[in-house]
Amino acid sequence: MNEDQRLRANMQALSQLVGKWRGTGRGEFPTIQPFRYEEELTIQGNGVDTYLFYEQRTWRLDQRGEPSAPLHWETGFMRALPEGVEIANAQNGHRVEVLQGAIDDAALRRGVLQMALTSTLLGNDPRMVRTRREFYVQGDRLKYQVAMATTKVPALHPHLEATLERTAWFEQFR
Repeated sequence: MNEDQRLRANMQALSQLVGKWRGTGRGEFPTIQPFRYEEELTIQGNGVDTYLFYEQRTWRLDQRGEPSAPLHWETGFMRALPEGVEIANAQNGHRVEVLQGAIDDAALRRGVLQMALTSTLLGNDPRMVRTRREFYVQGDRLKYQVAMATTKVPALHPHLEATLERTAWFEQFR
């Protein structure tokens, strides 16, 4: 497969993420109290370019499981590359992040989009050392995990885990 074919194949794989997703997750880290959250994730593209735009918003859940306060907001792009995928985002805490990784071809042959990405750039947050994000998409279910390392916790440690369900498709990829 040549470079252009690999790029198109990776973009086709990424198109499994297109849509509006909702669900819940949990967060933890050695320096914070565990918490639960609700999430809305919107991923869309224009059907032509080799990138997707996304917006992720979360709200902390109270003890009754009701949203109580805005928690995290990030927006960015997922870009297909011949050798995998790249995510570039800006977050409401002023951090900017770029991650690169690979799509698991064996999982893709089974109808599952599975990819793991590691940070290549972390800006505007001197506490951050490294991040890792893993995604698993099968049909209308998306699961992800985020791990991070900071100056206080220098080894990668689990931080976020969520399961989302697709609530809408955007037609340019149907």
